[in-house]
Amino acid sequence: MRKTLTCLGLFLAGTLGAIGCSGAGSQGPDSTSVAPITPPMTIVLDSSIDDWPAGEVAVGDEYYLYVRFSAGEAITPQSNNETLVVSLDVDATRTTGHPTGELGIDLEISFSPPYEGRIGNGTQVMAITPEGERVKLAPGLLDISVSPSHASEWFEMRIARRVPAELLLPESGLLSSGRLRGKLSMFNASGRRVAEAPEFGALLPEAAPRFKRVRASVPPKSLGSVRIVSYNVLNSSPMDEPEPFSRILRALDPDIVLVQEWYDTPADELGSWFNRHLPISGRWRAVTGEGRGVAVISRLDLAAIGPTGLVIAPEGEDRTVRVMPALAETPIGTMAVASVHLKCCGGMDTREDMLRIAESQAIAQMMEEQTRDIGPHVRVVAGDFNLVGGTEPLYTLVRGFDSDGSNASVATPFVLGDNTMYTWTSPTSRFLPSRLDYAVYSDSSAVLERSFVFDPIRLSPEVLKSLNLDELDAMVSDHRPVVIDLRAP
Repeated sequence: MRKTLTCLGLFLAGTLGAIGCSGAGSQGPDSTSVAPITPPMTIVLDSSIDDWPAGEVAVGDEYYLYVRFSAGEAITPQSNNETLVVSLDVDATRTTGHPTGELGIDLEISFSPPYEGRIGNGTQVMAITPEGERVKLAPGLLDISVSPSHASEWFEMRIARRVPAELLLPESGLLSSGRLRGKLSMFNASGRRVAEAPEFGALLPEAAPRFKRVRASVPPKSLGSVRIVSYNVLNSSPMDEPEPFSRILRALDPDIVLVQEWYDTPADELGSWFNRHLPISGRWRAVTGEGRGVAVISRLDLAAIGPTGLVIAPEGEDRTVRVMPALAETPIGTMAVASVHLKCCGGMDTREDMLRIAESQAIAQMMEEQTRDIGPHVRVVAGDFNLVGGTEPLYTLVRGFDSDGSNASVATPFVLGDNTMYTWTSPTSRFLPSRLDYAVYSDSSAVLERSFVFDPIRLSPEVLKSLNLDELDAMVSDHRPVVIDLRAP
């Protein structure tokens, strides 16, 4: 099947070299659309394009350039069988960058780029200097985000307009103000272009003088609510570097913490770590099992439930699911919580995706069996879902999971002070910031009061000082903590 790129719902049917998907629908080098974002409007990277101005492919505010695109079918851009390239003429001038038709390409963002004669995974960012030199950049350098991280037909991307790469790119357009133009193309493993969308463009307002930092502090818990924090701590890092984790958790003030990748640490040692580094009135309790690296820690009364290890055999051999369930007695009643860490890696419909689905089915069945006779209660499952393929692993868990037999709800937390939803980021990785961590809860017995992802790098120095945090504290893990506050209906 030949892939086609979609621009604003216009299918190109594989026609190569087509130009003209601009705001006015005209053709030629002057047909780029004019779409600066005016306050209070903004683009929200929430996996939906409903907030986009009608008929626009690229828009900009003072901090970011936003681009939306589609391959005409559901794909996972960073794990695809063809390479999708976003080529940007950041100053709308053919005389800078690499001349391509009417464009001078200064910046190329390649999803699933070629690697040693085959299609690889991740994202490659290449700056083309005014002198024509190609310079490979770490994706984190441009603060690039794409949503969603899982398979979809439509995607929205943002690129920071104040970056440490100013000397590699022309000054006008993206980095200051003025016109920007671009195009989207698809290439196969041999480098042959198989599809191209029409040229797009935008008129950008004046860029902000510096990286966006906001005065948004951690919201306090309301009286009677329960705060749950899910946190992949990266290879037991709190054992070696306790202070950054201690400062972050103190700032968040959780009642229940669901951890992943806290490996080979017995429950009593986990409880001791929290009692030593997060002293409270009372004491912390922890439960662990055979699901490697997952645990539940709580300042509330807590007890383990279910089997010590949840074993499945979807491929004929036993594998232990990384899940730890527990019962907590909370101000809003009995709560059945579980920390989960689903299978890593793989795109849509891959072996890894199938394993994630099997794990979700087993977790849902186990939670139902262990809680069906305890009376009214709240159910919460949160953790690292590794949702980089299809969405079925998540919705397999959601369907009928509520304690009343209805579908459960999925929290939709934004990064505190930001308009995106990533929960994983690594500045040196070939993968872009991604939403890997999710929280599922029973909305028949609890109300989601608030939810957010916590990344100190987005907060102003004044706020960080008030929270006794350093902006780099969160860098001790590649995941960011996800926070949900639940209250009684």
